[in-house]
Amino acid sequence: MSQTPTSSFPDRPAITLSGDSAPALPLPLTVEGITAAWLTRAIGTTVPGLVVRDARELEVMPGTSTKIRVAIDYADPVHDRTLPRRVIVKGGFEDHSPTLAAMFLNEIRFYRDIQPIAALRTPMALFAASDPASHQAIVVMEDLSARGVTFCTPLQPQSFAMCARRLGDLARFHTQSWNAPDFAPGGRWDWVRSRFTTDSAAYAARYLAPDVWGHYMTLPRAAAVSSRLHDRAWMAHALHRLGEIDAQGDRCILHGDTHLGNLYVEADGTPGYLDMQVTRANWALEVAYHIATSIDLADRRRWEGALLEGYLLALRSAGVAPPDFDTAWRAYVRALAYAYFIFVINEVRFQTEAVNSANTARVGAAMIDLGTMEALS
Repeated sequence: MSQTPTSSFPDRPAITLSGDSAPALPLPLTVEGITAAWLTRAIGTTVPGLVVRDARELEVMPGTSTKIRVAIDYADPVHDRTLPRRVIVKGGFEDHSPTLAAMFLNEIRFYRDIQPIAALRTPMALFAASDPASHQAIVVMEDLSARGVTFCTPLQPQSFAMCARRLGDLARFHTQSWNAPDFAPGGRWDWVRSRFTTDSAAYAARYLAPDVWGHYMTLPRAAAVSSRLHDRAWMAHALHRLGEIDAQGDRCILHGDTHLGNLYVEADGTPGYLDMQVTRANWALEVAYHIATSIDLADRRRWEGALLEGYLLALRSAGVAPPDFDTAWRAYVRALAYAYFIFVINEVRFQTEAVNSANTARVGAAMIDLGTMEALS
């Protein structure tokens, strides 16, 4: 990123993944296209000479992206010992997938361009490619459940220690691209979109339409927050104001979606990260989003100041001069509005109503406690 650090995880293999041009290997648009022959060609692009002798579909998990769990037998016993025997094939296999092509491509680019040097524990990727002629983008990654990681859930808030450790990870990751010249046109990070422009702006506008917003205000998640937060005009103003603030502040690459449903813990306690939707934005968006969605309401009131201070100390330890605490606190309070918006309008095809309600309630309580509406007036 702004420098060229080595990976924080030396056990991560060096794998060269496909670029943005039309892939030599066609990307299937149906689950039935994930065969032993296709996996041989796909994984073979990164492990020359590899042959998949047999591939057995174990489970299909529909969602924002479809995840297909596949058991693999390799022809070479060496590959059986050194490569994952179960993989997740993740891609756009749903009816709604064509509308999410930009999101799928964004994740592929993470695995290709950022994962090899990112100071975050993420799944090993064996193949990642996109097809500009269709919406499709596919990543083949290790199946984490095969080695006993613990997947986090939004319905089980985190401890202070785990939240603090993740914020330390995120601080180190953020410093790798802090105000990087590579964001300039033609730079290697110019493809990383701003959170408040292009596709993100169009996404927000769609859900701020009066009838769409009105629908979400009838759901349980809206009843879980103060009616003051039902104000559509204020929400539109808040997002616009956050965009203005973001354009003037320190910016870096964010994971982009650090709610608990995208996180896991290794057997040794190392925090892990899934479903990266990398974006270029101010650090406060990530910190507020993670703190407010990860902690019980009562604990957040007691812990958030110390957690923010720990993040700022981690920035300094990694070589970035952080803002002073008061400035950082104001940024944190304002950024809560973004986290609120994401979950108050999140569709149930992406997260259940229970998850959307839990996250909306946590963030909404923080906004009322801390005066987010006034801070963005």
